[in-house]
Amino acid sequence: MRPASRFPRARAGLTLVELLVGVTLSSILMTIAMQGWRWSQGSTLALRDRSQVVSELRVAFESLLQDLGGAETALPSGDNLTITREQAVAEVQGAWSAGTDDGIVYSLDGENLVREDLELGSIVVVAKGIDEFAVSRAGGMTHIVITAGNEWSGTPAVNVETMATRSVELVWPE
Repeated sequence: MRPASRFPRARAGLTLVELLVGVTLSSILMTIAMQGWRWSQGSTLALRDRSQVVSELRVAFESLLQDLGGAETALPSGDNLTITREQAVAEVQGAWSAGTDDGIVYSLDGENLVREDLELGSIVVVAKGIDEFAVSRAGGMTHIVITAGNEWSGTPAVNVETMATRSVELVWPE
C-alpha cells in the first residue's frame, strides 16, 4: 500500500459556480458582438439603398439626356414632359410618319418614371423609386427636376431619416 499523502489530489472538473460565471460572461460577450453585427448590417443595407437611389436617378438622367440630344422641343404638358424629335433624328429612329413626330412623353406613375413614345407606341419604365418629377418653363428654358430617396422602401430595418434625398436638375434651352 501506498502511504497517504498529506495533500489530497485536486478534483478534476468545474464547480457549478464556475460554470455559471463562464456561461454568463460568454452570454454578455455574445450580446455585445451581436449588437455590433446588427449595427453593421443596418449600415450596409442603408448604403445599398442609397446606391440604388443614385443608380435609378442616373438611368433617368441618361434616358432624358439621350432624348433631349435630338429634340426639337421639350415642353411641359401638365405634370409631364413632352419631347418632339428633330426630323432627322425621328427618321433614323423610324418615328417620322406623315410629316410629323407625335413625340415622347415622360411622366411619373406612382414611383415610376415612365417614357412613352407616342409615335412608336412603346412604353418603358425608365426608373423606379422616383418621388418627384417636376417640369417647368421659365425664361425660354425647360427645367426638369427628378428627386428620389425621400421614402425609399428597400429595407424596413433602416431608419428612413438617415436616407438622403437626391435630386437632378436638367435645363434644356430651346
